[in-house]
Amino acid sequence: MNIDILKTFLSVARNKSFTKAAEENFCTQSTASLRIQALEDYFGIRLFDRIGKAVNLTHPGELVLPYIQLAVENFDQARESILQIRELSYGKISIIASQTPGTYIIPKILLDFHKRYPKISVSSQIAYAKSVIQEIANENRFDLGVISQPEHMITKYRSMNIDIEEICEDPLAIIVGENHLWADQGAITVSDLSNNTMFLSNQATSLISYLQHLTGAVIEEEKRIVMGNLESVKLAVQMGDGFSILSRFNIKEELSQGVIRAIKLKGYDLKRKICFISKKNKKFSPAVEKFHDSFFQRVENIDF
Repeated sequence: MNIDILKTFLSVARNKSFTKAAEENFCTQSTASLRIQALEDYFGIRLFDRIGKAVNLTHPGELVLPYIQLAVENFDQARESILQIRELSYGKISIIASQTPGTYIIPKILLDFHKRYPKISVSSQIAYAKSVIQEIANENRFDLGVISQPEHMITKYRSMNIDIEEICEDPLAIIVGENHLWADQGAITVSDLSNNTMFLSNQATSLISYLQHLTGAVIEEEKRIVMGNLESVKLAVQMGDGFSILSRFNIKEELSQGVIRAIKLKGYDLKRKICFISKKNKKFSPAVEKFHDSFFQRVENIDF
C-alpha cells in the first residue's frame, strides 16, 4: 500500500473535498480520486459518500480512519528516524577490538568522533584478537572489529565469513628494561631470543607463531611467562631480566621516560597489520560509515 494513498485519504476526510486534498498532496484531483478508489478496492467497500460536491466518510470509512492515522504517524516517525540517522544527528556504533588498537588507538579516535558527532552513541569493547574475529564472523553484536595481526595470519582469515580492510602498519619492537643485558645494544640476533625469558600478555597471542613463521625462532614454553595484559608486560620488562615484543603504539610513554629500551632484530622488520574486520558483505549504517571514514583520516594524521 502506497503511503501517498493513505495520506490522500486523510486529506479528503479532513477537508471533505477532493480539490483541497489534491492541493495538499501536490497532485491532480483525478489522481486524488484514483487513490481513494484504489483504497476502496483494497478494502472492498465504499469509504466515502459523494453527494454532489459534498464528500463524507461512510461508517466503514470512520472505522478505518484511526488506523490509517496511526499508520501514517508511524511512517512519518520512521522517516524522521531514518533522516536523523542519515544526517548523523542520531545513531549507534559498536566496536570490538584487540588489545593494541583497542587500548592505544581507538580511544583517541572515539573522543574526536564524539566531539564532531555528539548525538551518535559509540561503545567499544576489548578482547583477544581471536575472540574479535570469531565475534564478527559468527555473531551480530558489533558493527566493526579492529585487530592487529601478522600478515600471514590475516591471509588465513580471508577464507572466513569476514571482510578485511588494512588500516595501517603496526610496527613492533623488542623491549627490555634499562638494566637488561641488551639495553645498550641496537640490535640482537634470532638466537638471542631463544635463550631468554619472554613476557606475553596472553596465552593466545600470535607473537609466538609470528616469530617462528618469520625467523624460525622457537620460544620454548618454559621460557614464556603470561602476564595477563599489556600493562603487566611492560612492568615485568622494567623489573625483570626478560624481554617482550610490543607495538610501538603501546610503548611511546615508557620509551620517552627511558624506563624501557626498544631493540631491533638483525635481518628482520618486525611488524603487524592493523585492520578493520566486518561480517562479509555487511551493509554499514550512515553512522558506521562515517566512523569508518573518519578512522582512516585520523589514523593518517594522529600523533600516537
